[in-house]
Amino acid sequence: MSTQSTENSTKLKFLMNNLPRGAVITAKELFDIGISRELQRRYVDSGWLNRVGTGAYRLLDNEINLDGAIRGLQNGLQLSIHVGGYTALAEKHGKAHTILRNQKSELFGYRGEKVPQWFIFLFGADSIIKLTSFLPEELGLISIDSGDFTIKISSVERAMLELLYISPSIHTLKDAYQVMEFITVAKPNLVQTLLEACTSIKVKRLFLLMAEQAGHTWLKSLDLSKINLGSGVREVEKGGSLNNKYNLVIGDLS
Repeated sequence: MSTQSTENSTKLKFLMNNLPRGAVITAKELFDIGISRELQRRYVDSGWLNRVGTGAYRLLDNEINLDGAIRGLQNGLQLSIHVGGYTALAEKHGKAHTILRNQKSELFGYRGEKVPQWFIFLFGADSIIKLTSFLPEELGLISIDSGDFTIKISSVERAMLELLYISPSIHTLKDAYQVMEFITVAKPNLVQTLLEACTSIKVKRLFLLMAEQAGHTWLKSLDLSKINLGSGVREVEKGGSLNNKYNLVIGDLS
């Protein structure tokens, strides 16, 4: 066997032993570990890799779920796109799973990021993708195991802010409040940091109003003097009533 054949065989063995099943593996990721474009094509021709789109593969014929595709975005392309909002709360953290049903997956990323076509082809129709800078890119993300790999998702605290960011256009405020009622345990230091960093006045006011109305004890640990709540009235729901404390026009949450 030639030196090159031995080297290629070693690379294939490394690929089979070290890259995850059920996840998208990008061409860039393979190239970075020494598998050239030409060698990638050979692996496709021999069936070791299957294309899922331009610049994206899966090992053998393993099925790809949403987490596996997210892994490709995060590990393969270094994008911040992650499962957040209601999807993170209900499916990853076990919150509020009986309230909203048949929802599209809620994904969040940082403004300016480009979602690759292979991801849109695989999961675009079943996902809501919000690219926004209302929160810092990494703040409040946590790592979880998902079978053969790990991905980053929103913590409970960040996910609730994300849910409010897309309310009431996607969720009603009443539904959002029902979710807030489930968050009886939260990390006050993380909530404080998130609220100080959050640039959406609407989100911060809604979060505090709902946490207060839900009677969450962790709210007492926050230093509201350090949180910029802006000035003036925000009309979040037309025809609602003015909450004087938070200067929000909203409907009844109960």
